[in-house]
Amino acid sequence: MAEEKEKKQKAGHYEIHGETIAKFELFDQGFNPYSRYLDVDKVDLILRKRQGKDIRYIEIQVKYGRLYECKAKWEKTFFGFHSWRFFKLDEFADSHKNLYVAYVLVHPPPSGYQDDIFIFPAVEFHRLIKQAVPTKTKKGMQAKMYIARTLDGARWYLLKRWGFQQLNPETVVDVTGYRRNFRFDL
Repeated sequence: MAEEKEKKQKAGHYEIHGETIAKFELFDQGFNPYSRYLDVDKVDLILRKRQGKDIRYIEIQVKYGRLYECKAKWEKTFFGFHSWRFFKLDEFADSHKNLYVAYVLVHPPPSGYQDDIFIFPAVEFHRLIKQAVPTKTKKGMQAKMYIARTLDGARWYLLKRWGFQQLNPETVVDVTGYRRNFRFDL
């Protein structure tokens, strides 16, 4: 049992899981996803889609996140599940308009993946990282990005700080529109 857990914790395991989910989701939306085996320029997948006589190419960086049940009293007032992950403050600072971030969020077993894929323009994702909770880590200052789902499951928010008493522009950013954003246009 401990050996199996150790295998799952090896670097890249969950990222590969997220990339596989993203490939299936994007294929179902009419894209042909091609894998990049060298993570150069933050590109995990290249999508190709014919639109009339034109062909559109989109570059995707896939990120994987695990959803956890909210435990803190203040948090349980608003949210049922959240996911968190550290990002370097400048991780997407040099992004271009054709790069997107597919953020795959997965519930713990037995529920697993439940269609919670978020697709952000990388430029917008960089802006969200800048609004996430700044946290000092062993690697220096990073952004601890918390994304939480409301109790009714209807809305998703990026948390800008902790312990708040109401949802407003100073405490959260609504990211619901990026969930299943296969139009690649937000």
